[in-house]
Amino acid sequence: MSTFVLAWVLLLLFSLLNNLVLYRLLRERGRTELMWIGVVATAVPVGLFALWPGAFTLISFPLFQSLGMLLVLRLSQR
Repeated sequence: MSTFVLAWVLLLLFSLLNNLVLYRLLRERGRTELMWIGVVATAVPVGLFALWPGAFTLISFPLFQSLGMLLVLRLSQR
């Protein structure tokens, strides 16, 4: 398996896991309308990696996921 395929598999696996955790958190609080933030925070780095595969676009994934999760946590506490 090439490193490019491994990067894609891990990126999609972590995307699925992060969105599942986010959905369970929001469902518990009754705020599933905020799920779009997690989807956008996942779609942007995946799209960037699809257009320009490389280390910088791959490292943008945890950055966008962290910012998205922070935003969701702040909005869900209101």
